[in-house]
Amino acid sequence: MHRFYFVLPLLLCSLAGCSTTPLSQEVTAKDLLTVGNHAGLVAHYKLELAKQPDSTEVMLSLAQSYYDYGDVESADFYVKQLKSLGAKQPELYFLSGNIASDSGLFELAVSEYKLAISKGYKGSELYINSGIALTNASHYQAALEAFNQARLMGHDDITVKNNLAVLYLAQGEFLQAVELLTPVYRQHPDEKRLGFNLAISLFKVGDYREAHRLLSEDYSDEQISALFYSLREEEES
Repeated sequence: MHRFYFVLPLLLCSLAGCSTTPLSQEVTAKDLLTVGNHAGLVAHYKLELAKQPDSTEVMLSLAQSYYDYGDVESADFYVKQLKSLGAKQPELYFLSGNIASDSGLFELAVSEYKLAISKGYKGSELYINSGIALTNASHYQAALEAFNQARLMGHDDITVKNNLAVLYLAQGEFLQAVELLTPVYRQHPDEKRLGFNLAISLFKVGDYREAHRLLSEDYSDEQISALFYSLREEEES
């Protein structure tokens, strides 16, 4: 995750407790978010929470900032605090689902995503993340429905098709994954995740040479051999 620190004067002002109006504080938070300064956002919302300890909105923003910064444990702490306070924001349950999914608790993640929907969450990314959790929980038909819903809501094709391909791979539908990913990768050859999943799909259908060619741009022969060995072991187990 790339983080930038172009807004150091703004951050120092916040940490020093400078007198600012609510508007300037809001702009500061937006500027920190714009440049991806999640550490700065954590500091900003911790300061705000000290001023407004009963604000569930500020606490949720702090939890989200911790999550975006990669500190899942701290994000989870504040999510649990918010739930104990009876907070009902749909974004809270979306974040809770993301934390559960990142922790490998896929059934719990699906449950939290359903709660987010019931409370009014509208973003298509929820259906992408729900589909990923459902795939990992082996609920393949439900995962397909979730990805299709994200697609109907206008989510970007690369993300949708890449996740659909992973779903096909999980079900052993290797040729379908190849047929789905090949035209997308031709249009977007710089998308490394697409290329990796296409290479795995090609390996699964027996096209080892093309799979190796795709992987050789980013991996050494030793790494590719180790990956292929692992995939063969998986097939034989």
